[in-house]
Amino acid sequence: MGKGIRIAKLFGINIEVDWSWLLILLLVVWNLSTTFSQVHPNWSTFFAITMGILAALLFFLSVLLHELAHSLVAKSQGLPVNKITLFLFGGVSNLREEPKSPGNEFVMAILGPVTSIVIGFVLLLLAGIGLQPQNLMQLDPMEALQDLGALRTLAVWLGSINIILGVFNLIPGFPLDG
Repeated sequence: MGKGIRIAKLFGINIEVDWSWLLILLLVVWNLSTTFSQVHPNWSTFFAITMGILAALLFFLSVLLHELAHSLVAKSQGLPVNKITLFLFGGVSNLREEPKSPGNEFVMAILGPVTSIVIGFVLLLLAGIGLQPQNLMQLDPMEALQDLGALRTLAVWLGSINIILGVFNLIPGFPLDG
């Protein structure tokens, strides 16, 4: 990874975006916009692209929250955290030191996936409570949004992805989760 672009500072931790993140952002937006257009043929192209952009940004926000969970635990253990970088394969927390014990490392490692799983279940719960459109396929895009159908679609998608990624990150040995 090269030098990232600093976009924010949270809890004293610099948040950066690597140039490779832009590639995955474009691919996610394109994929989601296409999928939303197929699943919701009544949505206009503009609305499907807008929802794809919103979903992609919320997805990367959840990746940032996952990495922030790792980093905040590290800071609570007295470990200095340089930055968090979002890049092609997700994100990474950059620590200046190694955890002092295997127990500390376990807590730091487990909290990211647990955060993703909690985000996922909260979103799925929100999608199921009070966000039930009567018949989304018969509504135009603005009615769908007013009926919260579009938000329900986003909540279900993001909730499912967060749970899948959280479980994926809990299984040791996957090459992309060092």
